[in-house]
Amino acid sequence: MRIHFVVFCLCALLLSPLLGCGGGKVPQGPKLVPVEGTVTMDGKPLAEASVMFGTGSAFGETDANGRFELKAQGGKKGCPVGEFKVTVEKWVKADGSVYRSADGVSPMDAGAKQQIPARYSSPEKTELKATVKEGGNKFEFQLKSGA
Repeated sequence: MRIHFVVFCLCALLLSPLLGCGGGKVPQGPKLVPVEGTVTMDGKPLAEASVMFGTGSAFGETDANGRFELKAQGGKKGCPVGEFKVTVEKWVKADGSVYRSADGVSPMDAGAKQQIPARYSSPEKTELKATVKEGGNKFEFQLKSGA
């Protein structure tokens, strides 16, 4: 009788990993749609600026022609559908190089200064908005440096 109990316990122990957690799919997050655009400052392409839709929903960096393509968290291309406040930032260090968040130091601690007026760079003050819809989305943000 005792051997039957031991065999039962061993079988239960060996088979328990097969129970799993239901075999459901892992959630992939919101559906992402393509978003691209351009940013200009006083009519000229704004290079090496960060563009953010919402508070971390999607972000991108402008190239030499001011063009950007958004990526969501995790690096997947696109942005969720919805209405977003948009911020554009460009931090420059004292030596003239563009601050990169990958440096591991905050912009202020790195001695960097914001080159974009708060009406575009501050999440609280930004005048920029975008509505991302199903399908392709292309935006143009024309910034002005003056007051």
